Amino acid sequence: MKRTEHKTKRLIIRPLKISDYKTWYDAHVHGLPQQSKWDRGPYAPKECSFKIFKDIRQEYSDLARKDDYYRYGVFEKKLGTLIGLIDFNIYDRGNLQFANYGYRIYNRHWGHGYGQEAALAGLKIGFKELKLNRLEAAINLDNKKSIKMVKALGMKKEGIRKKFWYEDNLWVDHLIYVATPEDIGMKSQKPFKK
Repeated sequence: MKRTEHKTKRLIIRPLKISDYKTWYDAHVHGLPQQSKWDRGPYAPKECSFKIFKDIRQEYSDLARKDDYYRYGVFEKKLGTLIGLIDFNIYDRGNLQFANYGYRIYNRHWGHGYGQEAALAGLKIGFKELKLNRLEAAINLDNKKSIKMVKALGMKKEGIRKKFWYEDNLWVDHLIYVATPEDIGMKSQKPFKK
């Protein structure tokens, strides 16, 4: 599926390009120390070599070509700085047309409203470009910032999925918030077929 560049008032959201290596490196190596248990502090420079970047970029490209997973970089429009990401893990393309939806703003860029701006644009990308009909955000029960975010986006709480995600060597319960195209003023489309 062809992916395009998307613009909001302050952001550009698009797949990573080879020319993004410097800003990708900066985003991962020069972050602030870990701010919460859901945040990740800076990576070691050796974890962010050009070869690693090329391999990761190729992996994302291969997964998108198979319609399994899509990752978009979130760039600040004026400076071109990589400030975060949004991603879609496709669960079903049959009659359900849904994916797990994720978003992240790197901690150096918190507190400027970028998260909500990027996440709302991501919902539109999921529905319009990827032709999904249902996006789920799976959130740790005590992740108050992420819960606040999905509520601000208009996503609806559907319930708790027991032992849904494997993290820190445990199966962990997650809150499930859902959006459909109508929740953000769009129309549902016919199912996309691979």
